[in-house]
Amino acid sequence: MNWIVDKVSGARCGQAMVPARDGARLNTFVFLPPEAEGERLPVILHRTPYGIAAADARDKFDVAHAWLPNSAEPMRGSILRGWRAIVEHGYAAVYQDCRGRHGSEGEDRVYADDAADGWDTLEWIAAQPWSNGRVGMSGSSAGATTTFAAASTRHPSLRAFFAQAGGSSIYDDVVCEGQSIEMERLWLWVSKNIPGLSASHREAVMRRFGIGAAELEAAAERAAARYARLDAARAAEPPFVGSPDWMHLPLAGYPDFSTWQPFLDEIVTHPAPDAFRARHNFRSTIDIPGFHVTSWFDIFQTSVIAAFQEIQARTGTQKLWVGPNEHYFVYAENFWPRDPYFEWFGYWLKDEPSALIHEPAVSYSPRAWVDDREGYRPDDWRDAERWPPPGVMPRRFICAVTAPLARRPAGSPWPTSMTRGGRCRRWAAATC
Repeated sequence: MNWIVDKVSGARCGQAMVPARDGARLNTFVFLPPEAEGERLPVILHRTPYGIAAADARDKFDVAHAWLPNSAEPMRGSILRGWRAIVEHGYAAVYQDCRGRHGSEGEDRVYADDAADGWDTLEWIAAQPWSNGRVGMSGSSAGATTTFAAASTRHPSLRAFFAQAGGSSIYDDVVCEGQSIEMERLWLWVSKNIPGLSASHREAVMRRFGIGAAELEAAAERAAARYARLDAARAAEPPFVGSPDWMHLPLAGYPDFSTWQPFLDEIVTHPAPDAFRARHNFRSTIDIPGFHVTSWFDIFQTSVIAAFQEIQARTGTQKLWVGPNEHYFVYAENFWPRDPYFEWFGYWLKDEPSALIHEPAVSYSPRAWVDDREGYRPDDWRDAERWPPPGVMPRRFICAVTAPLARRPAGSPWPTSMTRGGRCRRWAAATC
């Protein structure tokens, strides 16, 4: 590995193509503290489908322009806290493009390979002269899902993880939450991420369908136009039903989307629990300490809480924090009563004492939603030893979808935006 020195921090930065078991190579950036030459360090690993090079990078392999959170939004992004903050705390930071994404080889199959690729990457890290064999993983949203996937393999080097707002059983909780295919989540997310598919993924698609680059690019343009129409239909009143693209949506062979992402057809042809879906229930085999973060209206809230409950029952080493608002509010600095990230990894990877470990397992906001995002102060969070907290009773709500939003009763208390998980989505009725 050839190293360069970061002019701002003095950290050593290197790029490598890490081999997976099938020969595909995964684009990987490594960052080491400037004072740690020759020293073996604990490692924090991030694996993301969203790209590890910044927008101004020369190419996908330009480690000198690796992704960092904007200084004005230091919590934002699937790669948490940024490599400069990680090396300042005495860790090696490792970033990796997922298979078939950005600078990595292979074909993207939407989390199907992230457990095996996670294991192979951990094997590679354990063999490096800068690693002491103690690794933590972290990530948000899709980066949390790749973290769950790697943790499910029980690699001996992986000692703890920090996962926020991500799916721990990607098909049961996300694609098929409530036992029906969540078409909005699936099609819009897959189509929006077509631009991040790697050169090797594109070559594999062209070979599979016997098409050339020009035809593939034409399919990309049509997919982008279709995405724009699908996305715009969400804002209509009522949503979706006036859109021919949504109302005639095929389950398999979706035009242009399935050309670019053939694995879509595999995803939608498992509508009931089976062995395929069981392989993507990553939380079922995780047995290491984990810190779980979600919000009351996070699209992955049920999956995050399920991961905490199931793994906590096995290990007793989990933490769960639940704050207000939707998926993206976890990236706001004022979401957090305090930032537990380096406390968590300091204890499990560096044997540093931490009061966090001895605090109750659960911390949550009693406010599910705050309109004044900038003015919010997390000064009323409550603690509990388990989830749900003592004294809470489950209650089933039934939504009678009888009146469109435009005709809901005057003064109705129900929100105009969709609720979590697609329930009561932009509809209201007296019993909803």
